[in-house]
Amino acid sequence: MIEHDHIKPDDIAAPIDIRLIPAATLTAGVCFLIPMLPMFWVRWIPVALPFIGGIAALVLWFFRSSKKRRLVNLGLIFTIACWMATPAACIVQHQRIAAEDSGWLQLVEDLGTARMSVQLVTDPVERDSPFGPNWFVTAKVEHFGKDLVPTDHPAKIVVSGDETWADLSAEDHGCFMGRVSDNESSVFVTALGAVNQGTCLGPDHTQSTTGRDQMRTTLRDQSAETIAYAPELLPGLILGDRSQQSEHLDEAMKISGLSHLSAVSGAHTSLIAAAATLLFRSLRLPRSIVIAAFFCTLLLFVQIVGMQPSIIRAATMGAIGAWALYFGRGSQALPVLALSTIVILTISPELVHEVGFQLSVAATAGIVLGAQPLERWLHRYLNKVLPDFWASMLSSSLAISTTAQLACQPILLSFIDYISPYSLLANLLATPLLPLITVPGTLAAGISVVAPAISQTILHLVAIPTSGIGWVATTVTDLPGAKLAWPDGIAGVLLITLHWAACAIFIVRLLRSQRRPKPPVKLDERVPRWRRSMHSLYRQHQGVTSVVQSMILVIAVVAHVAVFWPSNGGGVDDNWDIIGCDVGQGDMFLIRTGAASAMVIDTGPDEALAQRCLADANIETIDALAVTHLHADHVGGIGGVTARIQPAQVLYSTGADPTYPAAETGLPDDAQHVKEPVVQVIDHAADQGVHSVQVRWTVLSADSQTSNENNASMVLLVEIYRHGGTVKALFTGDLEEDAAAQLIAQDLVPEDIDILKLSHHGAQNGGTELIQHTAPKVAMIGVGAENSYGHPHDDILSALGANVEIRRTDLDGTFSVTFEQNQTYMAVDR
Repeated sequence: MIEHDHIKPDDIAAPIDIRLIPAATLTAGVCFLIPMLPMFWVRWIPVALPFIGGIAALVLWFFRSSKKRRLVNLGLIFTIACWMATPAACIVQHQRIAAEDSGWLQLVEDLGTARMSVQLVTDPVERDSPFGPNWFVTAKVEHFGKDLVPTDHPAKIVVSGDETWADLSAEDHGCFMGRVSDNESSVFVTALGAVNQGTCLGPDHTQSTTGRDQMRTTLRDQSAETIAYAPELLPGLILGDRSQQSEHLDEAMKISGLSHLSAVSGAHTSLIAAAATLLFRSLRLPRSIVIAAFFCTLLLFVQIVGMQPSIIRAATMGAIGAWALYFGRGSQALPVLALSTIVILTISPELVHEVGFQLSVAATAGIVLGAQPLERWLHRYLNKVLPDFWASMLSSSLAISTTAQLACQPILLSFIDYISPYSLLANLLATPLLPLITVPGTLAAGISVVAPAISQTILHLVAIPTSGIGWVATTVTDLPGAKLAWPDGIAGVLLITLHWAACAIFIVRLLRSQRRPKPPVKLDERVPRWRRSMHSLYRQHQGVTSVVQSMILVIAVVAHVAVFWPSNGGGVDDNWDIIGCDVGQGDMFLIRTGAASAMVIDTGPDEALAQRCLADANIETIDALAVTHLHADHVGGIGGVTARIQPAQVLYSTGADPTYPAAETGLPDDAQHVKEPVVQVIDHAADQGVHSVQVRWTVLSADSQTSNENNASMVLLVEIYRHGGTVKALFTGDLEEDAAAQLIAQDLVPEDIDILKLSHHGAQNGGTELIQHTAPKVAMIGVGAENSYGHPHDDILSALGANVEIRRTDLDGTFSVTFEQNQTYMAVDR
């Protein structure tokens, strides 16, 4: 039987226009590379680009009659790319020379100290740090140095300061003394004192509160009256203001892959513009009026939200796309994205270094290339088990979320070291709630000053879906395996390469399937479906290229499964005696007291990482938990420890600074505040045949009167009797140099320590006297990878010398130290 199935006009997808992609790529390349090149290349690249383009144009002129039209077209695309990238190269050259002449580059390279006059780019955000609460803010330096040299070039910094920064908001000005602390991927500056509102140029250059500042402040105040997660999320979901998000919720949004929702981007812009266009069209206004109103809506929304990279990209792309539609020039999204990228980078080349801009372009490119073919492929299968409406909704959401996530993942891995396996699920649940928040929420923000009662009512209504997004984020974060660590080194690089290659092959195959015409008739064959499928696969894989592509896809899938498949066993030596837990920028150490028991010293800053270390070590009993002091990087993970295992006893030390109340740290009610020396013995040798060990631990110092929380650190001497000998380990918390010297002078610290846990993550203020006095054989450092504090300091590492075996969690991950029969030590890296 023959069934007629006529081909519809949209059965064959239009070819993708990639002619502007080389120009966009070259423009981004020169903007990214020129600031890092020697000055010789900086001066000559803007000259070389139009020259090379001119030479290519002359060659094309002579071969214009050639029959090899493909080569001629490729040459023309290359010529256009060179010419279109030239303006951006010239601007980057000017900025680089200006930065060199002003002395800014020298200040950054020398990690210098200078007076700085800045304009805030973001609102200050409070975060815990090893030294207590800090406020972090991104700012543009306008003047710096003793003479307040103007910066006629991009000079963006990330400032870490005290509570005085909390009084400022985005676009405010501030004047402070700062020291450059890091200049690798970003320029980090530590404020050495309070910030003064206004510029450093005097009272004639003070700032005034703008309508946008008043609107943002009013929105924060009104959002604070709503329910559940809405007070923290509403300012971000509506205006991209994340200043109200707590550290816990901010981390949950990142882990669940929902942080893009609170950074206003293309989705928000599209929703606002679409709502405005629908309104104008419903009023039956002329087409020219509608397009003008569309542009005005974009400008107004950008002005309200602020000049964020993702907003700039989305607004520019929307404007170019609308212009193309209005004048009948086509509406294919990829060339519009490429042209908007060129325009934006020509105006502001420094945006190429902004992660927000990179993610915005990558996500849009992924959606443009892969969403439609993936949606059609998914719909074909979902339509067999679901009604058409739900199949269409689910396939569309899955396609958009998947392609955006795959495109952004390699960029995300440049500043986070994990992936979120539940992010796709979280986006499927949370993204449909965004339109219920963005459009009415923006309206509420716009009228919040003139009609606060109406605005407050709207915000109470949108608080319900907003709380839904917060619930999804926090629930997903609490699921097992919510953070899967990406492998380090060559394994991580190879996995990223496989990721990119597999994604590219998958998208290309989907796109080709769209270009393959369907037959005008459908034959009802009697051949079994499995035989038809096998025959189809055989025909598709006859070519060598297809075979290689299929092999890459299989290898990529197997590699990802092998790396991230959960394993039952821990990553440490089964016979370990001491474990240094990789908990990021913080301390957590385990002293083995039996086959499945341990003494825990500190818990790091993260509950999930603390739990993971206990699980990897197969710990079932905690004989004692000692918190050296109450800084977040030593006590922040205690909730994860006590939720998994209830310790037999909990001890802590803290000073006289009221900033660190024990009641707010999660310590159990029966925790003991240690104020004087303590000696205890943990002896399971009689009933532990598998791992026979005796542990004696002594509190050498716990200063409860000091106002410096670091110097309140509990100093612990742990003596471990194993294999017929005793190993002495000294744990010093964050003890600073002056307090350490005082303990040594009082003869409280023994000499000839076998294992020393370096004070304060190896910071310079820990000093070297303790190292010289104890002469350790093994040094352990709990420290986060690429931390902004410069830990461990080179002076500390030099003081240890070549004969001391160093183990540090930023390089080794979770490591174990195992005592051997002859009392030498072997460190087994995870």
